[in-house]
Amino acid sequence: MEQQDVVGRKHVLVIDDEPDISSYIASILEGSQYSVQTANSAMEGETIMRNRRPDLILLDLMMPGRTGIQFFVRLKGNDETKDIPLIMVTGIKDKLNIDWQEIVSKLKARVPDGFVEKPIEPVHLMNVVEDVLTQTGQPEQRA
Repeated sequence: MEQQDVVGRKHVLVIDDEPDISSYIASILEGSQYSVQTANSAMEGETIMRNRRPDLILLDLMMPGRTGIQFFVRLKGNDETKDIPLIMVTGIKDKLNIDWQEIVSKLKARVPDGFVEKPIEPVHLMNVVEDVLTQTGQPEQRA
């Protein structure tokens, strides 16, 4: 799903295997004047990124095929994409009773720039997005 781009808007890529979730996130971001593209798999997200580098990525942790963690490790391991800010969006704690902070703390790469738990609260989502894009807080303060 590609949205009309307006000059001066920050471009956000939302990657979530559930189309309803990615559309919901996109509508919140578009309501705050962001340009948004959505992808429903890590592979689709990579294709979109080759055509246009996003200013921010919102990435679901649990997806079939290449997981959000695998995508994140690959993104942060590539010199061309390692500096793109990334927010993990996850409902893993509710689904598997696993804490996402525990999972990402085991990664050898740096941690994501922010985290948003599902179900997504629009105000919280926008606070995390704006904080990450302005780099005013520390990652642990964005959780």
